[in-house]
Amino acid sequence: MTYPVWYVPFGSAWIIAVIATVHVFISHFAIGGGLMLVLLEATASRHDDEALKGWLKRRSRFFLLLTLVLGALTGVGIWFTISLISPAATSTLIRLFVWVWAIEWVFFLAETMAILVYYYTWDRLDPFAHRIVGWIYFGSAYLSLVAINGILAFQLTPGRWLASGSLWDAFFNPTNLPSLVARTLVCFILAGLFTLFGLAFTKTGPRPDLVRRSLLWVGIPLASLPLVLFWYFKAIPPEQRLIAAAVPYFNHLALTALFAMAAIALLAAAVWFSRGKVALRQFAAIMLLLGLFGFGSAEWLREDLRLPYLIVGNTYANGVAVSALPELRSQGLLATSQWSSVKAVTRQNEAQAGKEIFVMACSQCHTVRSRLIPLGPRLASLDEGFASWLAYRTDLMRGGMPPFPGTAAEAEAVAHYLRVAALPEAISSDGASVFRRRCGVCHTMSGSFRPLARVFEGEKAEDAVSVLNDLQSFSSDMPKWTGSETEKSALAQWLVAQSNPAKKGAS
Repeated sequence: MTYPVWYVPFGSAWIIAVIATVHVFISHFAIGGGLMLVLLEATASRHDDEALKGWLKRRSRFFLLLTLVLGALTGVGIWFTISLISPAATSTLIRLFVWVWAIEWVFFLAETMAILVYYYTWDRLDPFAHRIVGWIYFGSAYLSLVAINGILAFQLTPGRWLASGSLWDAFFNPTNLPSLVARTLVCFILAGLFTLFGLAFTKTGPRPDLVRRSLLWVGIPLASLPLVLFWYFKAIPPEQRLIAAAVPYFNHLALTALFAMAAIALLAAAVWFSRGKVALRQFAAIMLLLGLFGFGSAEWLREDLRLPYLIVGNTYANGVAVSALPELRSQGLLATSQWSSVKAVTRQNEAQAGKEIFVMACSQCHTVRSRLIPLGPRLASLDEGFASWLAYRTDLMRGGMPPFPGTAAEAEAVAHYLRVAALPEAISSDGASVFRRRCGVCHTMSGSFRPLARVFEGEKAEDAVSVLNDLQSFSSDMPKWTGSETEKSALAQWLVAQSNPAKKGAS
């Protein structure tokens, strides 16, 4: 390993997920909200609306504090945490996009100065000049998004860069444009939601014309977003979509995002047609929270689309470079890491070696036994032979696991450590439980990821037992059966029952 590992027992992924979700939520509002401020100021000047102008003055103070203080702090927090959690991938992004980052920092500096000038020069600058400052803010903020969007999209779809190494190919990658359009729509939606929330809590009561305008900022982009997201997903390579679909919680994230979009649309329609008869404060607050959960789920889903990589085709999720994998599989992770105090697995140091391997190869995504994707309880419920096989063949599992970056002996050591360090899950010998433990980590029954139903359709239980006795005849990647005879019999009967056409659908 080129870099040391920052080990967080409860899972480092939680830290970056929370900080990044808050930051992207605020940063997207900062762009759309800046545009709305300028446009509403133009409306106030055109109609000589002093009440609206006064509200915008007060609003710009909240806008400044939220976007410049909390937004900037969480932005620095993202750099700090990704440098600790994923130093190798961060180093690659900095070296490749150094000039893009430099340009983005210039945009950020202009954005920062512009919003400060904008806030402190109400009634000091000519109204037209003041709006020019606002436009400079919006333009700088949006160009900052353009720069960062290209880098984020690159991590999922590096495209021709993998062969060419060209910065041009890296930045203008297949998902750059659809991602930028989707994020632009999200900026407008969040601007509408935040403005609606602010209007709902004004002391003088919300103005109907501004409420309607806010709802239009929410509704029109929201109606366009599904089509743009379809365009975005079509630009993602099919193999990445297939891997992500096998992640157990992928569908939950997708449904959460879709539910949030639908709920916001329904609530916005209710406010629009109620003509002020609904409790606007409650509706606005709920819509803003739905926006946070929906956008957060969508961002998490986008991250999962990259699995098993941090940079697709270049760096795995555990920070191991794709090019370094053959050496690690041959010589061992411990022997090639300058940060490990153990250089080889022995019978005496197996537990200690297993812990160090877990920290280096697994802890970026998993924990031993806490709630964030724990590995210990799962392996502790398996026999030692199957647990060791799973540890060495992680790339065959559902959910986009990277290949194990070490030798077979190191895989046995990490399996031993995890089985000893955690209490086992409740062990049951019924067919469904055996399938979940022994087959479900790599297969579905009737889903899209390595389905088994067609293998056992029309077979009898004794035929299924024969298959389980000779798994490696189907593929050298399959393990030998190491479970008990009771488990084998229960699993065989369950597989046959689930493969019966009258009972299909279970997985």
